[in-house]
Amino acid sequence: MRKTMLAAALAAIVPLLFAASPAAADLKVFGGGHFQGSGKPVVEAFVKKTGIAATYTPGNTGGAALTRRLKAGEQMDVIVMTRDDMDEQAKAGVIKPDSVVSFARDGMGIAVLKGAPKPDVSTKEKLRAALLAAKAVGIQDPDPAHHSGVIVHQILSELGVLDEVTKKAVIITNPAADLVAGKVDFSIWSLPELMTQAKLDVAGAVPPELGGYTEEAVGVLTSAQDPADAQAFARFIASPDGQAAWSKTGLVPLAKTRE
Repeated sequence: MRKTMLAAALAAIVPLLFAASPAAADLKVFGGGHFQGSGKPVVEAFVKKTGIAATYTPGNTGGAALTRRLKAGEQMDVIVMTRDDMDEQAKAGVIKPDSVVSFARDGMGIAVLKGAPKPDVSTKEKLRAALLAAKAVGIQDPDPAHHSGVIVHQILSELGVLDEVTKKAVIITNPAADLVAGKVDFSIWSLPELMTQAKLDVAGAVPPELGGYTEEAVGVLTSAQDPADAQAFARFIASPDGQAAWSKTGLVPLAKTRE
């Protein structure tokens, strides 16, 4: 009788023990800067390769944006952002310094509304002519918090058209809205992000001799709840399998990985 009662008690308790055990949380991958348009396919490839459940969230991380997000309660395990921003966050203790790896770079692109004529931007001279001929050009605010805006400002200065273009510039806050609304002839934005926009056509990349490249790095947050899987993602993104995923999104390998 006692054995029967004990077995019944155990049968009732065991399911409760399992029900009280929370399921393992997904690895939280965050993508800032120019990586925002590349993160989804990379995370999907990581999940397929490793079987580790992960979710991807894009968002601004420039300046103090990352600190504000963390203070607001956003949980992140691993993040991709510009190397300059990554180094600053490592110094501030937000990122584990020994986890940081640079793996790719990206440039700026030119986009028009889907179906609209594409300007020829294949050389410095042709890009300069297109900028001068446009009635309105979409650019980001050249504030330090807007990395793309700073880069475009430098490109326009290099071309010698900063004053002319600034006079007819429309400050844009996303890759598509002002093009869709017909406010600008074309916009300059991060190439990987432009490539994700279904309503836009990419006219081309800014000529390489103008520079404007951004170095992308991956790092694990000191507050990561799943540091082991976060390190696995960092290894994956710098691996050939990771490169196969992000090279389709406008990112290109670094000539030499810097760690």
